[in-house]
Amino acid sequence: MFDALKRLIGAAPGAAASDQGPVLAAWAKAEGHAFKRVKDKAGGGYVVEAADGWRVEWGTSQRSYITGKELRFRSETGMPADVQMILVSKVLAQVLETDVFSRFTNAMQTQIDNTLPDEMRWLAMHPRVPLTDAPSLMRRFVLLSNAEQVGRDWLDEGVVQALDEAASHWWTDTLVLVVTVNRGMLTLRMAGQPLQPTQLKLVGQLFARLAARLREVGQASRSR
Repeated sequence: MFDALKRLIGAAPGAAASDQGPVLAAWAKAEGHAFKRVKDKAGGGYVVEAADGWRVEWGTSQRSYITGKELRFRSETGMPADVQMILVSKVLAQVLETDVFSRFTNAMQTQIDNTLPDEMRWLAMHPRVPLTDAPSLMRRFVLLSNAEQVGRDWLDEGVVQALDEAASHWWTDTLVLVVTVNRGMLTLRMAGQPLQPTQLKLVGQLFARLAARLREVGQASRSR
């Protein structure tokens, strides 16, 4: 998988050794977010907290498909804990699916490897949510979920427009970026270096829109 990802994203010389704290701090200050450094056994990192409840974490990667440092946008949504979704570009989905298939066949397994991240297993487990109402998204993205109606409700006009804008300007096929919903938490994962203020602003705006809509869907489902 690593070779496939390297071909997908290309090389970023010297990026792994770069501390992105100053870039994150400058972005947080410009957006009115709180910024702090955190320490842990893996060396620590940084946390940015937005006023409307979501947060950003920068530190050691928690996923094999993201090398070096990882940037995570996270938000509680109020969705039921058993709702699982993954939104990813078709190109990246193919890379991850190939790795899952390779592991499965090489080991002659009868079950999907439980050591894989949840989102990689979902690519093989969950059905695709039809994106026929959003043809511009259907060309670039796949959305898989064990709760199709939740996925459909999430993709309202505002979310579709935000994703279409991202796909038209910065969410390219070479960007390793994965959006998931699991245990009520919305998470966006991407490489943590190098970071750029403009990119952080655009990703932050998209994530805030995705999180706000998912909270609306969760609230509506609880009131039924």
